[in-house]
Amino acid sequence: STLITTSLSSLIISIQGAGEKREVSPNRCFAIMRGISNKIHNTIVPGVKRACQKPTNQRQSRTFLTHQGRNAAIQSFFQHLESNYGNLSSLIDTGPAAETIVSDDGILHPHHLVRLFQHQATALHVRNFFHPESAERLGEELIQESLRGGGGNNWKVSTSRGLESSDVATLGEHSPYNVAVARNRNNQSGSNAEGSSSAIDEYFEGVQREFQSRRRRPRSSSSLNENDGEHYQLWPLDKLRLELEEAWPSGAGLAREPMQQNSDANFGNHHPQHPHPRPFGGGLPRIMRGPTRWKRGFIHVDELGPLDATRGLFSANIYLTMPESSETNASEGVHSATKDDRADAKSYWRKDAGGLYVWPLGVRSRWDWYKNATTLSSLSAQDPEMQINLRHVLGKPKIIHPKPGDLVLLCVQRPHCAVGFDQGVRVSLQCFLEYGGLDKRLLIDC
Repeated sequence: STLITTSLSSLIISIQGAGEKREVSPNRCFAIMRGISNKIHNTIVPGVKRACQKPTNQRQSRTFLTHQGRNAAIQSFFQHLESNYGNLSSLIDTGPAAETIVSDDGILHPHHLVRLFQHQATALHVRNFFHPESAERLGEELIQESLRGGGGNNWKVSTSRGLESSDVATLGEHSPYNVAVARNRNNQSGSNAEGSSSAIDEYFEGVQREFQSRRRRPRSSSSLNENDGEHYQLWPLDKLRLELEEAWPSGAGLAREPMQQNSDANFGNHHPQHPHPRPFGGGLPRIMRGPTRWKRGFIHVDELGPLDATRGLFSANIYLTMPESSETNASEGVHSATKDDRADAKSYWRKDAGGLYVWPLGVRSRWDWYKNATTLSSLSAQDPEMQINLRHVLGKPKIIHPKPGDLVLLCVQRPHCAVGFDQGVRVSLQCFLEYGGLDKRLLIDC
């Protein structure tokens, strides 16, 4: 009963809290609650009672709900809520909010960034952000680096079942932060964790090495001049950081670790040699090799939560190498997928191989989120059946065909995926951008 009361109370609070976004009258609210309450007492409560177990300890006379029974009750509750009140397809944005902004001059413009970060557009595609020939050369160098290093480190994705392998590998002196956090938790739960180096400390130390190594360019092996030694280059992610600082109204810079001494298991101990917050990584090279496991791409979000005009999580990708595809409209850069212009609907994704799909889903209130929570939760699970259902519910995506040197920014709270491919290599540089309002700096991390 406590579980049911808490769930209903939380839902009522969520409905009332969403009043700024969508008016819900009290009568409508209580009518919905009565319907849910009847369903709970008729179907869920008996199941919860069956899941309860009596303790063997005679000093305890109350029954208790097992962890498994609690999860089953919550799942049944949200399934009922979605089956009666959910309609995810109705939340797909249309008009300007569903557009991909295309900039042909290679420059980040403040009004484009503001529109994207306030969720008034789905994506921003900046063509020729980095010199195309230089991008392809750098992409080839990273491919060779990955071959020397065994193909790179798999970028494991966070799912409801924990970290799982993906089609993406990373290069560099440190792992993505989510991988470092998971490794740190595993180390702390291990028997020999005491005295071992924190995975979080290893991450921050690797960040510094990554910054220094990517800015240096080794002496060319073809050079005959002995004085032609190591020199520096403009790393594309550094260029992005500089231009975000110049273009965003409140500037941009690297995120810093929070100073929480031993109060958060995610962070290592702050030793005297680290008296100040350390910067997060500014981005990592990402490599995908064909044939990919997810042929049509793995639809996912990097953060679950409704869209808010004052905050959000975004990604930035600078493309260096793209696999060849048979699509015929790449010159358009972006369009919406349709089945009418495809000869074979089952293999239409081949024409977009290596491209980017983004669905302009606009869940903007907690009430809409809870109404569709069951389907939305599948955006964090690598499950083939769930992927089929998502494609059916979400409908046509927006398609972006990046070329070497292009920059694409998007809100990673919207469903998206990199389209799979059979042959070739896809190389990009990625970082994340945390937006907290027009009066706050953009925070960059990876």
